[in-house]
Amino acid sequence: MNRRGIAALALAGATAGVAFTALPANAADTTVTFTTTGGALTITAAATATLTGGSTAPGGTVNGPLGTVTVNDARGTAAGWLASVYSTTGFTGPGSVAITNAGVTYTPGATTATSAPGTPVVTAGTAGSPGASAVAALTAYTYANTTAGGNTISWNPTLAVAIPLTAVAGTLYTGTISHQVA
Repeated sequence: MNRRGIAALALAGATAGVAFTALPANAADTTVTFTTTGGALTITAAATATLTGGSTAPGGTVNGPLGTVTVNDARGTAAGWLASVYSTTGFTGPGSVAITNAGVTYTPGATTATSAPGTPVVTAGTAGSPGASAVAALTAYTYANTTAGGNTISWNPTLAVAIPLTAVAGTLYTGTISHQVA
C-alpha cells in the first residue's frame, strides 16, 4: 500500500470514530506483589468533659455528654471486639462526700459514625454503672462481622451522676471515666 492508501485508511478510521494505537516496538512487564499486615485495635475518647445538665444541688442528678468515643480496628480480620467503660476513682471533691460508681450511670447512646465492610452487627451495651476496674467494666459497644477488613465505630455517650444529699455545696467533683477495647 502506498502513502496515499495509508493516509486514506487513517482518515477513514478517524472519521468512523475508530482509534488506532501504535504498538511499542518493545515492551517488558513487571509483576508486583506485596503482603498486607495487620494494624492495631485502638480506642480514643475526649480528654475532658464537664457535666452541666440536670441539677447540681444535693439530691439532684447532673448529666451531660462525654464527647465522641471511637474504636478503630485496623487488624484487617473478621475478629470482633468489645468496648467497655470503668471508673477506678468514682467522683471526689475536697471536703465533701465521695460519689461511688453506684451513683453514676453511663449510657452509650446511638452510633454517630460507622465504617465497616459487609454487614456488621454493632450493638450498644445497656446503660448502667461503670465497673470499678478494667476487669469488671461495663459493656459500651460490641462489634461482630463475618467479613474481614478494618472498621471504625463512633458514639457519644452520656453520663449521669446522682449527687448525695450530704454533698457540700460549692464542691468541685472530679473523676475519671476510662474506655477500653479488646
